[in-house]
Amino acid sequence: MRLSLRTVIRLSILLVCVISGFQELRAQNPFGNVPGMQSLQGMGQGGGKGGKKDSLKHRTGLEDTLTLTYRFLDSTHIYKLDTSVADIDKFYPVPANYWTLGNVGTPAKSIIFMPNMRAGWDAGFHGLDIYRLSWQNTRFFTTTRPYTEMSYILGSANEQNIGVLHTQNINQHWNFAFQYRLTGGPGQYKSEKSNHNNYSLYTWYESPRKRYHLYGGFIGNNLKTEENGGFLKDNEVTDTLYRGQSRFELPTNLGNTSDYQGNIFNTTLQTGTHYSDFQFMLRQQYDLGQQDSVVVNDSTTYYLFYPRIRLQHTIQLNTYNYQFVDNNPDSGTHFYQNAYGFFSTPLPGFYIQDKWTQLVNDFSLFQYPVAKNPSQYLTEGISLENLKGTFFSSIQEFYNVYGHAEYRNQTRNRKWDIDLNGKLYLEGSYAGNYEVYASLSRSLGRRIGYLQLGFQNINRTASSVFQTYSSFNFNQTTQPGSLSTENNTQLFGFLSVPSIHLDVGAHYFLMTNYTYLKDYTGVAQYTTPFNLLQLSAQKVTHLTRRWTWYGDFYLQQVTGDAPVRVPVFYTRDRIAYSGHFFRKLDLAAGLEFRYATAFKTDQYSPLEGQFFPQLSTIDTAYGRGSITYHNRPKIDAFVHFRIHTFYLIARAENLNSLSLSPFGFKDVNRTFVGYADPGLIIHFGIRWGFVN
Repeated sequence: MRLSLRTVIRLSILLVCVISGFQELRAQNPFGNVPGMQSLQGMGQGGGKGGKKDSLKHRTGLEDTLTLTYRFLDSTHIYKLDTSVADIDKFYPVPANYWTLGNVGTPAKSIIFMPNMRAGWDAGFHGLDIYRLSWQNTRFFTTTRPYTEMSYILGSANEQNIGVLHTQNINQHWNFAFQYRLTGGPGQYKSEKSNHNNYSLYTWYESPRKRYHLYGGFIGNNLKTEENGGFLKDNEVTDTLYRGQSRFELPTNLGNTSDYQGNIFNTTLQTGTHYSDFQFMLRQQYDLGQQDSVVVNDSTTYYLFYPRIRLQHTIQLNTYNYQFVDNNPDSGTHFYQNAYGFFSTPLPGFYIQDKWTQLVNDFSLFQYPVAKNPSQYLTEGISLENLKGTFFSSIQEFYNVYGHAEYRNQTRNRKWDIDLNGKLYLEGSYAGNYEVYASLSRSLGRRIGYLQLGFQNINRTASSVFQTYSSFNFNQTTQPGSLSTENNTQLFGFLSVPSIHLDVGAHYFLMTNYTYLKDYTGVAQYTTPFNLLQLSAQKVTHLTRRWTWYGDFYLQQVTGDAPVRVPVFYTRDRIAYSGHFFRKLDLAAGLEFRYATAFKTDQYSPLEGQFFPQLSTIDTAYGRGSITYHNRPKIDAFVHFRIHTFYLIARAENLNSLSLSPFGFKDVNRTFVGYADPGLIIHFGIRWGFVN
């Protein structure tokens, strides 16, 4: 693989940064071995050990150390920053069990079955979900000092991933955080450039007496990816004419006139998908309960508060824009006529768009039966949701009124954990939709571990992209309201055995009225109930003092002729030489293997942004047909290390693309019909945390 002059210069700059980092880390240690801050219940959960009267700046003995914890919006659990180095998933935007269309930032799908288990409105565009920020994965921090984290990963063919995170406590009762991410690259095949920008600014506040809590902020996602519709002829990717450096010349169904653009900051989109959203959220809480305090000395007082009743109001205002655009259709491939039934190629260009505005007002009441156990509570609430959809042919307005309730109890001895929750749509466009979830967990002791059993059932209206009012629904035969509600059931169980580093799990899915795209234009429902059994195991085996084997294993089996395609067996294995060296260095170096048994992989419709099961007819000229890919195991070599908060990763990925005749990294693994992995990829990256 040849590196361009620009890439060599960037690698040189990064090397200088690494050397400078080592020098600075030798000179000072901004982090001490301070235990993680325990929950002060200052994040809106009440109870606990209260707060100080004086500010964090007056802490003695810890002026040069950082104590940082975080929690998620609807959780009482307190987390610390993950300092492990063995897993690339914490650095890279594409999880190991996801396959892409050939480039980071392009639509991706998990080969581990994960159905939609949420009732109510859903736009239905999920191909780019792994690149989005959301309130569900937002971390609300508590920190004793301002903390900044910066990351940069450079990959072959000018792939770049940039991240910035900053958080600080204005005082002990108020924190704010900012996050920004840039993900993308031009790719190694024609018209698969991606450019994703994500940002969030959010805060939490707690009154000094711990009665009032506020969480709020906004999130923005701007996701752009070019579409090539797959290879013009499916088998040409293995042709010697296009192997190696000539992959960009491989003819594709869309974007054949696109030129190579190595500048990731050029956001011009000629042919592709543009999804954007803006999410605003404000949550306010007021607690009624028992007030107490402990006077430590003349200048320090710890306030204690045990909530018994909490009043909570949440307002969310979200806008979503889903668009496909082709400014320069290629009439020579006849892709639009053959795949979508257009009478002629739409010239000079066209676009398709769905726009949504969502306003949700929720009022909830919390009750805490035990004053000193904030992890046991009962909540009831009611929400009003207003939706407005703007399409090419119409404007639709919907409203929903739904109630929700939850009972959660984590016993004080942590032996039992109960979680019961449900949601029912009472009035409006989605009346009759519901969710039911139940989970029971039990600690079985140190040797046996932890057992969890659960049940989930949902009744949901099919996603909006499948409805006749959507601009992306090209099926003229489906009548409005003809789609039945989906009903999905899940039974699951997990057993964690820490003494032997083993986690095992089982999922049983029962799906009814499964809605899917049956071809490029047709929406269908599989009305016959079908089930899928999924077994998993994660095992850490210490082969020697330094060598460790991390194994993830999955077995999946679908009954009948259901329109779900998954591999029967999938495994991800990492064999790493790891340990703690020279008092400050954490190292993990070795090989990673990923393998999935052969199966009939999905096709992808670029206009709708949907994956769908293969067509039964053979038509390889346009990437359609019943095709089974037999891939080599994916092999990556990696070196990851950490010194305090400085991380470095270096990886050579897709070593399985090595070919002996002609010699070189020429071969590729196939992902979806008409798409393939890019071959050998080199990733080099750093992540650095600063105490300000």
